Order: sequence, then structure tokens, then C-alpha cells
Amino acid sequence: MPAQPTALNPTETTEKPAGPPLKDLYDVGEIPPLGHVPKKMHAWAIRRDRHGPPQSAMLEEVVDTPDIDSDEVLVLVMAAGVNYNGVWAALGTPISPFDVHKADYHIAGSDAAGIVYKVGRRVTRFKVGDEVVVHCNQDDGDDEECNGGDPMFSSSQRIWGYETPDGSFAQFARVQARQLMPRPKHLTWEESACYTLTLATAYRMLFGHRPHILRPGDNVLVWGASGGLGSMAIQLIATAGANAIGVISDDTKREFVLSLGAKGVINRREFDCWGPCHRFRMWKPIAPI
Repeated sequence: MPAQPTALNPTETTEKPAGPPLKDLYDVGEIPPLGHVPKKMHAWAIRRDRHGPPQSAMLEEVVDTPDIDSDEVLVLVMAAGVNYNGVWAALGTPISPFDVHKADYHIAGSDAAGIVYKVGRRVTRFKVGDEVVVHCNQDDGDDEECNGGDPMFSSSQRIWGYETPDGSFAQFARVQARQLMPRPKHLTWEESACYTLTLATAYRMLFGHRPHILRPGDNVLVWGASGGLGSMAIQLIATAGANAIGVISDDTKREFVLSLGAKGVINRREFDCWGPCHRFRMWKPIAPI
């Protein structure tokens, strides 16, 4: 054991154990030392030339770890939420995300929970080591809707991980500081990562457009009641004292929907009064008389 410092030998000190060597790339599941940002990261990327089902469109690649601007934060992704927009991005339907952001590759994922690893110089609300949840709304922050209005109405509003190329299906995610919220400590990482997009969407639909908001005793028909958006909507409706009627496509989902607080469930396959619209096709114009 190294000698302890003494009055006769004040320069000798106990050596601190060396930490693990810093690396430029860490294996999937390996957590870098807090605050160390490697040059590269693993990501599940989509390329324009392989649009198709997610299992073939999203392939693991090694890409540059994104740098951040002064109002941005780099988050180590501990868990990422799955949404339909990731499927749309993979398929390139109804529009390819590359037609929007023009980047070489697209990293999907609009929900995440993780740990702050780097903050921009203008960020004051969060610091390295904070555990956070990421919501998906981004904007430029420089118009009246972003400053006292409704940011959802801003012309710069965009969905992170769908309309931007740098979502959560990677080891690190670059986000705006205003996308972050403290992580609820009573939830697991996976639970923390899966609710913000669907919960916020359902809440806005039900309570976001005064005076036309949900009130106790109202009846609400919820399509896709067992999915992410539907399951959040049913819980909000029940909490508000209103009545949710869930629409499902399979009776195996009935008990789950009822357990969320639905007052009733309808299996749409028991009816033949509806059908799908022509897939992403416009109606033919009526010929002028």
C-alpha cells in the first residue's frame, strides 16, 4: 500500500485507483463514465434506399455522436418509446422524412428517458447527471406563438424523431432543453420513456381547446382503445368523471380496456357499416356540369 503523507514526507499520497479507460465508442448497453461523450455511437438508422418494414429499414449503424448548440442538451438514452411515426418513417409512407430534413440518415424515436451528459452554455435548468424525460415538440422559439402563445401553432413547430433526423433510437440524443422534464422516480426507465407523446396528444385533444373541453358526464368514443393514444385517453376520461367507450378489433383486448376505466367496449369487427378509405388517395373531383 502506498505510504500516507507525513510531516517528514509530505509529498507522498495515497494513489487513487484509475478509472476505466475512456473510449470513442461504447458497446450497446455499456454506459460511458458520466459526462464523457464518445466520438461515435450506435444508432438504428433508416436510409432512403431501404424504406420498408421497420425490421429491415432500421439497421444498426455506427454514426457520429451529435454535437449540441447553446440551448441544447445531449442525453444518454436509457430507454426509448415506440410510436407509429417510427413505422411511417421506416416505410416512407405517406411521405419520406428525407423529403423534409434532407439528412443522409434518419434516426426515429419521439419518446425517451435518460441521463444528461452535456449541456449547452445557455442551459440553466438541467445539469450533467440529471435524469430526464424527453417530449417530442421542437420549435425555433423566436415567434409570438413560442413566446406567450401556443408553441403548437408556431410555423417552426416540428416533431423530434419524425420531422427531425436525430431521434431517440440511439445511444445519445440531441434535444432542446425545453423538451426536458424531470424523470418521475417512481417509474422505471421503460415506463418513463413511453408516455409523453401519447399522453400529451390525448390531453390536448380532450382539454386543449377551451371552451370545447371534456366535462364530467360526457360520453367519448375512443378508437384504437388498447393502443398508446387510446389507453391514455381512456384513463384521462375516467379521471375527469366522463364515460369512455373503447373501440377494439379483437376481444382479447376487452379486459385490458375495461381495466383502464372504460365504461364499455365495442368490437368493430362485429359491424359491417364501415371500411377503410382508399389508402392515401384523394377523392376524384366531380366533373363540372
